[in-house]
Amino acid sequence: MKAVVVNPPNAGVEVRDVPSEPPSQGKVLIRTRLNGLCGTDRGIVSGKLTFSRPPLGYNYLILGHETLGEVVEGNGRLRKGDLVVPVVRRGCGSCLNCNLGRQDFCETGNFTEIGIRGAHGTMREEFLDEERYLVKVPNSLGELGVLLEPLSNVVKALNEVEYVQRRMWWRCGDSTYSCMTAAVLGSGPIGLLFSLALKTMGFNVIVANRRPPSEVESEIVEGIDAKFVNTSEKVDIRPDLLVDTSGHPSAFIPVLPKMKKNGALILFGTTGNESYGMTAEDVTTLVENNILIVGSVNASKSDFEAGVNFLLNWKAKYSNLLEKLITKRVKVEEAPDVLTRKLPGEIKTVIEWK
Repeated sequence: MKAVVVNPPNAGVEVRDVPSEPPSQGKVLIRTRLNGLCGTDRGIVSGKLTFSRPPLGYNYLILGHETLGEVVEGNGRLRKGDLVVPVVRRGCGSCLNCNLGRQDFCETGNFTEIGIRGAHGTMREEFLDEERYLVKVPNSLGELGVLLEPLSNVVKALNEVEYVQRRMWWRCGDSTYSCMTAAVLGSGPIGLLFSLALKTMGFNVIVANRRPPSEVESEIVEGIDAKFVNTSEKVDIRPDLLVDTSGHPSAFIPVLPKMKKNGALILFGTTGNESYGMTAEDVTTLVENNILIVGSVNASKSDFEAGVNFLLNWKAKYSNLLEKLITKRVKVEEAPDVLTRKLPGEIKTVIEWK
């Protein structure tokens, strides 16, 4: 069958035929419908993400972890024709968190991740998977289900912050977030999904980037009644919650002194190619103002399932606005091109499998 193949840690990507998986009792056969592309995929293709590795016994890795698939042969609660999204991380098998389904908090680091490290991904015509790793998506969501994997990471991060902020009363006098401001640094797919989720929670939302918004970004941000700011100009951001999706310390460190007391910072983005120092005064600001810093990665199956509810809510509330997050659709033969460069005006590019 046809697949998108890489050979980490070496750079490069190709579309070629690979053997189909042999039938396995208890596994579900899934036909891939859509794959989303993200910075992790491009980092693997460029050779910059050195932690990527093939499965044991293979000298190549099938790429792909953002997936919308259709069940071909069901098993258990899944039936032919059901739409599904696979959970990315698979547990190490030895730590308590992994054994309780929270492999996103693996204690050993010996987990695998489909299409990233130690396990083949889903950029192929079809694949087999265990039912416990598959999240059923309502057919009414259709192709919007391909947004579920990145959204699950957003859900997990926000759950973490809400949980830790129970250290005090962190809401308005009417028990909502309506008097609070969340600033999201970065207007890529993760940044916009954070913005949608925070707006749904009731925050006043600011989306920030070091450039003016694209036409699509403006339409989405305005459509959810948020505000876009260009930080290359002089702006005054004073958030209760700061979310960095850029991975650039130079983006979030200057905002720290402006954060409101008892606020929280979510660090989500990663780049690995910038050096930007903090001063002792910055540290004093964090200490004196009780600022919480949370680093977050990956998600559990429960986060995926909660993400389904967000998508259903947004599809009903924002009509076709959500579909604008998908800015480019390509055939599998075009995958090597779009995996080696970010397209102009891109938010989310997807590969269509026919």
